[in-house]
Amino acid sequence: MTGLSAETRAMLAQEGLAPRKRLGQHFLVDRNVVSRMIALAEVAPDEAVLEIGPGLGALTDALAARAARLYVVEYDRGLAEVLRRKLAAVPNTRVIEGDAVTLDLRGAIQEGTVKVVASLPYNVAVPILFRLIDERAIFSDVTVMVQREMAERLLARPGTRAYGVPSLLFQLYAEPRGRFRVPPSAFYPRPQVTSEVIRVRLSLAPRIPVDDPGLLRALVRAAFNQRRKMLRNALQTLPPRLALSADAWDEIFAATGIDGRARGETLDLPAFGALADAAGRALAAGGAHPRRSRRADRGSSPASKSHVGQGA
Repeated sequence: MTGLSAETRAMLAQEGLAPRKRLGQHFLVDRNVVSRMIALAEVAPDEAVLEIGPGLGALTDALAARAARLYVVEYDRGLAEVLRRKLAAVPNTRVIEGDAVTLDLRGAIQEGTVKVVASLPYNVAVPILFRLIDERAIFSDVTVMVQREMAERLLARPGTRAYGVPSLLFQLYAEPRGRFRVPPSAFYPRPQVTSEVIRVRLSLAPRIPVDDPGLLRALVRAAFNQRRKMLRNALQTLPPRLALSADAWDEIFAATGIDGRARGETLDLPAFGALADAAGRALAAGGAHPRRSRRADRGSSPASKSHVGQGA
């Protein structure tokens, strides 16, 4: 590790470059971590690979030696230029300068399927991962390094502090296949956090049976909007086009066997799927219903009715 760290420092000095904190740049300098990432990703000689945020190429060199074709996307212009020179004599590589969050990855790469192996910049790891989910028809196998805290959130189980909207929306399509931790000493400069490498398989269809994934996502966001609220109250914050009455929700809870007094953080993905399907059927049968409480239905004042469903 010391040798690679010294090489990284020397190359940065030679090129007149420095790690840019604004871009979350921490260069991987541990060859053992590189080897473990390659092994976890199971890169085959006939596969195309995408690396995002290659930095100075510590992981790039190993990937280029293993994959049939390697595409590297680098946002930093200075680093992209260094990589172009470094990889000029490596025919199976292509450097793409751009922002992986907004770049037309499908158009830039033009491959059938591509395996992703990358040490992601901390500050854009989440949007990149959800961008890959959007493009999961191409990027179905993903091995990435992220902050340990983020890995815990993405892979969290119900009832844990880390469990929330990112957990559910990520796991709707992502199946965990392996993970390992990486200490701060594996980077230059050293970050103040521990990192974690995770591998997931992205399925084209949702991993649970659900009629309307968009409705499921809306329910999840509403349930965690104020995570300490009971479901029957939290779901009253859904957008008007998805609004159902309290009575309708009570019928849904009874039909699905889900306790409306529970909090969203206790429900797993299949439970949210069951709620979404039942809510979808209720909306299709009767359309959106006013957000009225039973008290309002019994004749509360117009002033009190005007505030029902607003806020928490």
